[in-house]
Amino acid sequence: MTRAAGLPVRSPEERQAAKERLLAEVRAYRPAGIRREQELTRREIADSMGVSTPRISATEHGAIDRTEVATLCSCVRALGGQSRVDADFGDTRYTVA
Repeated sequence: MTRAAGLPVRSPEERQAAKERLLAEVRAYRPAGIRREQELTRREIADSMGVSTPRISATEHGAIDRTEVATLCSCVRALGGQSRVDADFGDTRYTVA
């Protein structure tokens, strides 16, 4: 590992991966915050969706890359919201679900 001033220096790929993990955690916080505002437990949301509590926990902790789109959409519906899935190609964006 390369170091500068005693600190590790990340490659551009490592920085991008870290950025994506952080953004996933930030995005996942929003449904968790809404759940808490509605004074619902993870168990209540999981039961209403027919999934396990650990699945809700993983989603709320940013494990979006391992979460199915259908699970995310169900979670949003369980909180009273609507979801949309977009595909972004830089100059063009399509709603795919």
